[in-house]
Amino acid sequence: MQGTRRHARARRRRLRRLTVMWSIIGVAVLGVVGFGAGAATGLIPVFQQSHSESAGTPQPVAPSPTLTPSPTPEPQPTTTTPTPEPTVPSPPTPPTPAASPATQECATETTMSVMAHYDDDLIFANPTIANAMAADLCVRTVFVTAGDAGSGMQYATSRESGILSAYDVLRGSDLPWTEEHFTLASGLPVTRFTASDDPSISVTFLRLPDGNIKGDGFEATGWESLARLRTDTISVIHTVDSHAEVSLNLLQASLTELTSAYSPTNVLTLVPNESWASKRDHSDHSAVGSLTRAAAQAAGVPAAQLHYATGYGNKDRPANVTGAALDLKLLAFWTYTQYDSVMKCKTPADCLNIKMFGHSLEREYFLTDAEL
Repeated sequence: MQGTRRHARARRRRLRRLTVMWSIIGVAVLGVVGFGAGAATGLIPVFQQSHSESAGTPQPVAPSPTLTPSPTPEPQPTTTTPTPEPTVPSPPTPPTPAASPATQECATETTMSVMAHYDDDLIFANPTIANAMAADLCVRTVFVTAGDAGSGMQYATSRESGILSAYDVLRGSDLPWTEEHFTLASGLPVTRFTASDDPSISVTFLRLPDGNIKGDGFEATGWESLARLRTDTISVIHTVDSHAEVSLNLLQASLTELTSAYSPTNVLTLVPNESWASKRDHSDHSAVGSLTRAAAQAAGVPAAQLHYATGYGNKDRPANVTGAALDLKLLAFWTYTQYDSVMKCKTPADCLNIKMFGHSLEREYFLTDAEL
């Protein structure tokens, strides 16, 4: 250490010496230049000495030569280099409110589920959801409609409590959820619930009106539906809770924003409207599938990471969910139905008898993007 300090001090001394030396040289050069310039202009007297000077006899001083001034050069046109305009940096894009500290908890893979109604992933995308939670992956679920069926927010919020309780079954915890309300950068107000003991699990509600099976909507919500919005039959729809006006562009931008914020490694959604497999499905299912597909593409999610759950049509395929996976799936769905006044199951196994989609509880099929 002392040797290092000594070397540093020695270097500083050498630098000081060099600085002084170059200063002296600079002064000397300036002196010589100044002397020469003074002689040329006659400001410094010039004495010429002869050999008799050494004998003490002074000689007359030779007169200074008359200097003929040089001709003044013609002025040359000068080219003015324009001063470049200063580059003003663009203001940084404000982070989306969807990227809360909770979304930063995902150091592993993230499964993002985008569904139409509050029971869609329980029926059509489970046990995949349950397996993701069991593997401690991040799970980001987004429900696009309020699933209100034209019955208002009281029914919708009851169903929301049902899906959170079902998720409690799947994640193995009944600790409360943290609720937050915020507006996305796109302008869409949303509500998000995050598991208080596990911020890697969250559920976001957009609360757009349920569009009914065929897409003709309900009278209570002005016959609005995602299907009509996508076909330009209507220009806007309104959220069921705040009645915020939502255009197709706004909705698409909102789903893209959420997808970008969550950076999913896998996206689960429903079969899009443009697919052959959507013909027998709910209009909201196929509309959400199309919107999610476009949002994932805009957010740069590779097509191989998109998985499209078949809806009502999967009841014609062989049952492929059995054993403990089926038991957990039925228990989670049965827990949900305790909050849904439209359908009830006496027991988890009794849920298999629900009309239209009860048999789907024994099935889970996904299509790839190439299979659509």
